Amino acid sequence: MLRELNYVVFDLETTGLYPEDGDEIIEIGAIAVENCQITEQVFHTLVNPGRPIPPSSTAVHGIRDQDVAGAPTIDSAIRNFMSFVGNRIWIAQNARFDLSFIIRKLTQLQIPPKQTVVIDTIGISKLLFPYEQSHALDRIMARLGIPRTGERHRSIDDSRYTALVFLEFLKLLEQQAMTELLHIESAFIRAETLIRVEKPKPRGLFT
Repeated sequence: MLRELNYVVFDLETTGLYPEDGDEIIEIGAIAVENCQITEQVFHTLVNPGRPIPPSSTAVHGIRDQDVAGAPTIDSAIRNFMSFVGNRIWIAQNARFDLSFIIRKLTQLQIPPKQTVVIDTIGISKLLFPYEQSHALDRIMARLGIPRTGERHRSIDDSRYTALVFLEFLKLLEQQAMTELLHIESAFIRAETLIRVEKPKPRGLFT
């Protein structure tokens, strides 16, 4: 049953929106959820992206170049993140975005992902509230009566908010007799749909 499984809710902050165009992870946060409880098991790290953080990105999350100057590189940060995750089921808000960055880095480092599916809270929201037009985190929290007690667009606080949302969603799912993973399959984001295969470049006449 859904309530008996162990989860890790995670969130990233990045230099931009497009990992395939060189945008990088600059913060990773994650919180373990077990027995329908948010635990004290927390992972958090800033990440040195090896490139300047654009002002437009800093305007969203507040992370500046000087904040990440002494932070680990993504190579070690993502290995530590994967160790923390273990065999728990992944959950994220707008999971397609976060997973695209994670899968790209794991592929570059030749690290096999322990999970190839992430539960997207946006997908569950659409399942429970199909008549609503917005499934943004702030809107979902307001809909469920979850107060905003910390920062938004920082990985740990957003992970905690998403975990609170998921626990409320579990109650609503149970009211509709949706208690198994297969009942929320429409909310799955699968890693294989995000892996971009590089197309070979056309060969020139003299190459």
